[in-house]
This record gives sequence, C-alpha cells and structure tokens, in this order.
Amino acid sequence: MLPHSGVFLPVRDRGTAIVKIQTLGATTALLLTGPVCAQPAPHPDPVDAAVEPLMEQGHFPGMAVAVLRHGEPVHIGSYGLASVEHQVPVTAATVFELASLTKHMTALAVLTLADAGEVSLDDRVVDYLPVDAPEAWSAITIDQLLSHTGGLAHRFEARPDDEFLLNYSTEDMLASAMATEMVATPGEDWTYSDQGYFLLGLVIEQVTGQAYGDYLRETFFGPVGMDQTAMLDQSAIVPHRSEGYAWRESDGLQRNRRVWQFGLMSHFGVTSSLDDMMAWEAALWGSGALDDGALAATAEIQRPFDTGQTCDTWGYARGWMAYHREGRTLVSHGGYSGTAYVRDLTTGLSVIVLTNREDTPDALSPMAIAWAAAHAVDEALPEGGPRCWE
Repeated sequence: MLPHSGVFLPVRDRGTAIVKIQTLGATTALLLTGPVCAQPAPHPDPVDAAVEPLMEQGHFPGMAVAVLRHGEPVHIGSYGLASVEHQVPVTAATVFELASLTKHMTALAVLTLADAGEVSLDDRVVDYLPVDAPEAWSAITIDQLLSHTGGLAHRFEARPDDEFLLNYSTEDMLASAMATEMVATPGEDWTYSDQGYFLLGLVIEQVTGQAYGDYLRETFFGPVGMDQTAMLDQSAIVPHRSEGYAWRESDGLQRNRRVWQFGLMSHFGVTSSLDDMMAWEAALWGSGALDDGALAATAEIQRPFDTGQTCDTWGYARGWMAYHREGRTLVSHGGYSGTAYVRDLTTGLSVIVLTNREDTPDALSPMAIAWAAAHAVDEALPEGGPRCWE
C-alpha cells in the first residue's frame, strides 16, 4: 500500500506536526513543517474510501486532495509518493505543475483588468501584441480567446522532427503561433486552444507593463499568501517539488521527461501546492483579495454545447467548463500534468486534486477522482461528473 495521510479539518493552522505515514505495515513518523493541523483520532473517511481505489486503478504514484466548503477545508488527504525514486511521500506542501488549471487564473487576470477599465473584452487581440500579427487574426477579440472561440489551433509550439525543443523563448512561441494555421473563423466554432491563452498572457503584459508571472504574483498570489506558487522554471531549485510520471499500458509507470522550458506559459505554467491552492480556493469565496465582478464573469457560459436530458445547459465559460443542473452551477477544469478542480458555486463545495501522473487515454483521469471526492461529501453530485450531453 502506498503512503497515505488523510484527515478531516475544520480549519487550517500553520505550525509543525508529527504526521504518521503507514507504509508496508510499519508506521513512520515524519516531522513536517508548514500548514498543518491537529490530528484527530482515526475514523472512517468517505473521501478516502472514494479516492484510494481510484488512485490504485489509475496508477497514480502520488496525490494530494482537498475538499472544502466556502473555502474552509473539510478533508485534506495526501497519498502516495512525490518521488518514487527517493520514496518521498506527498504532503500538502508538495509542489505540482497545475498545467491547464492555469487558464482560470489567466482568465481572472484579464477579467480583473477589464473590470478596472484597462481593457475591453471586445478589443481586438492584435492591438495588444508586440509585433504585426497575421491578417487572419484581425477579427479575434479578447473575449473569444477567453472562451476558445477565436478560431485558433490548440498546439502551436515548433516541433522539429516532431520533438519539442529543450528551450522556447516567448518570442519563439509567438513566432510559432503566427505561423500556425487557424482552424475556424473567429466566433463561429469552439476549439480548445492553448494558443489563445498564450496570447492572453501577452495581452496582460501589454496592458500592465509587467511580466505575466510578476502580475499574477503581485495581484493574486502575494495578497492571498500563496508562497509556494510560481511559474514553472525547470532550472530552479524548488523545495518539495514532485517528480513527474506517466503511465502507458505497454510500458507501465515511467518518468514523463517533461523538462522543456517554455516562455510566458499563461496557458499552462503555474506550479503550486495543495496548501496554496486551498488558500486560493478560500480567496475565490470572497476574502476581498480578488475582484468579485471578475470572479462572477469567469463562470458565465460563452459557448453553450448541445445539451441532453441531464442538465439545463453546459458549455465553456472563461477558463472553466460550466454546468447548470438541478438548480446548481458547477465549474471544473483539468490539467494535463494530472490535476483537476471542481467547484459547486451554489453550495460552496469544492475539490482540488493534484497528482504527479500526467493525463493519458491509457488510464483513469484525475477528474474522475475529483468528482468521486465531491460525491463522497455530497451525494447529489454525480459520482462520475455531469454527463450533460445525455
């Protein structure tokens, strides 16, 4: 059995504690520092019961899970290993790559600037770029990029011989974006697009005069107290950083070798810990550190999808998938590195899942773990997530 530590917590407390990790029949006491809390007496935990079998089924080496209500944690669980090689257990302070969970932060940044009157969502993106953009981009608006309706392709990085380069500057990325053919007329179709969210990062830099990462740190992460949250830097020494892994049916578990360094990264580049993401979730519920108008705008569906009988409507909002069902508004998003985030905006229930096994068609998605954890706390939420097309 992989190491595990899961507890119910009414509040978080910063300090030091001894956390016991059960491994191979032996109990090891670890001295942990950082955000911790008093350990209650062991008792059955419905979230553990829901997520532990899925972790094994999905071949996840390590995982951190938080369930919160209105920003207050009701379950914090750490499971498995941050480093298989060194047998280092996951804790709430383990740093993971968020991947596309970055997108809702980028969207919130743009909407915060719009709410302050510094940019209009109807502005053309070409008016905010540092170079002359392709004529085909001339009709793309900022709001279309936020909702993936700008007609841009998903992947756009240069890949000589179909392999990623070791380093890409922001200028390299922009040149590749401009050389990538569009896939639709702006505003006419929906195509999930990393390229669009990359360009939104450039808009943020042009409007603020700051580097994208600096703006997020000064506007969001610093005020919220997210000390472990930063932009992905493959050269940096990052305390408690998790190793990354991949699972293939043919090869089993391997290191994923995701060592490429990209410029800007407003589409996937934030790294964080469960401790910091719980602070972020608390801020999303009205701590005063974030703009309320911008927060509300992130959940507004911009591109409705065909809806079946199980939902009222669903579609892509701005940085989130959004679902309206049974009187509730739900939003979610996943990240390729192995992350998932689910929020019930009606009841205040939220689930954050951070893992170190990248998403793959060969194994269970981290999103399945997030919805299972949510269902374990609130049975009115579908165990496998909304299936709004049915």
